[in-house]
Amino acid sequence: MAKYSFKTISQKHKTFPTDGNMYGMKCKSQLLEEQENVTLIINRRNSVRPKPKSWTWNVLRCRWQKKLVLLLILICMCVLIIYANTHLLVRGNILSAFLSSRLNKLSHIEKQETRNSDVQQTTTAVQPILKPTHYLLNYSSTQLELGGQLNDFSSDYNIFIIYTRENYHLNLKFDLFAHSLLKHTSAQLHLHVITDKESSPSVMEILQRQIRRFRRTVIYTMYDVKVCSNIIEDIAAKLSPYFSSAPNSYYSDSLFFLSLGLHRIADASLNRAILLDCDIVFRSDVRLLFNEFDHFLPHQLYGLAPELTPVYRHILYRYRVRYPKTSFGNPYYPMNHEMGNQHNHNHERHGYPGLNSGVVLLLFNRIRNSKSYLEKLTNSEVQTLVAKYSFKGHLGDQDFFTLLGYEYPNLIYRLDCVWNRQLCTWWKDHGYSDIFDAYFRCEGNIKMYHGNCNTRIPE
Repeated sequence: MAKYSFKTISQKHKTFPTDGNMYGMKCKSQLLEEQENVTLIINRRNSVRPKPKSWTWNVLRCRWQKKLVLLLILICMCVLIIYANTHLLVRGNILSAFLSSRLNKLSHIEKQETRNSDVQQTTTAVQPILKPTHYLLNYSSTQLELGGQLNDFSSDYNIFIIYTRENYHLNLKFDLFAHSLLKHTSAQLHLHVITDKESSPSVMEILQRQIRRFRRTVIYTMYDVKVCSNIIEDIAAKLSPYFSSAPNSYYSDSLFFLSLGLHRIADASLNRAILLDCDIVFRSDVRLLFNEFDHFLPHQLYGLAPELTPVYRHILYRYRVRYPKTSFGNPYYPMNHEMGNQHNHNHERHGYPGLNSGVVLLLFNRIRNSKSYLEKLTNSEVQTLVAKYSFKGHLGDQDFFTLLGYEYPNLIYRLDCVWNRQLCTWWKDHGYSDIFDAYFRCEGNIKMYHGNCNTRIPE
């Protein structure tokens, strides 16, 4: 038993390594098969993995390349933004290096068309068509329309007035104006009314009623306010930055520079005329006011009365601080003037309180032929005048007349205050109560009241 068992064991021992090698071979084969399977799976996965769509993937591996691409993108965006916000002419210059000659020709044609359109717009703005309508208003019959020609009807008493943006108060003012005008005169009048389509029926109704009341015959000419504004648009554009208040306000309208360009609107046959505000009320014959033209000196173009409030003393504050001895902004009658002292009255040095444009006398022929006056309306002259006096006004043509009358007194005829007795007392309650009476004084028999600031006219 022992021998058998030992033999068996030895046989088993001898065969074990052989069996072990076989087992190892089997394991290696399995491992090889598994490796082959793994490689097949990896190859399949690699074959399934998507390849880069373009060459940019390989190019943009470096950081500096990515930064360069981002920089180019930013530069392109900046160029597009600048291009979108540049003018058409600048775009043509920018694109001239990149566009073809055909596109350059198209842009050149487009530039010429825009320039031609601009020229056409300026010419139409400078030379609008003015077609006033003339009427003969008679108390015994209805109105007689004369069309665009007056034929045999004429008058030496031409009065211009503005009646636009009708409201209740303006209607009352114009009614009182027409009533007082016809009440105190029997002269053959020619009224030139600058109005709009909405306000013209009221003007006609008021005039017909007052004409029937005083049994008069009046020549009436109606002007379109829009056309008149276009005619003086260039003058208003030069002066409004210095002599008007906030944009789109009451005094920023071009009509408040009308007196400075009225010689363009009036017919060439008119030599002289008077421009009046609607809040004027007569206390004497208007023929006496026209007689003031006979006192004009050879170089005088306009006639205006002094301002009766300290408004320009207020506006000229900075100038008066630098030049305390100036007469600009002082009342016409010195503040130390005694009413009863007539002996020293002729030796007083009058101040210059400014001018009021509620009543303006105009000599059209002189204005049209005065080169010196037309030069004063240029941009450079206006800027020089405003800078000299540190002036910033808000009263339209009145401000320009005030500067013009002080700098060039030979151009303005000083009308007596009795022909423009202003009644506004606003400045008395706004910081100038102690000196207001010196400005407000007007000696003499009042011939015309000016109810500015919506002041009530004395009975």
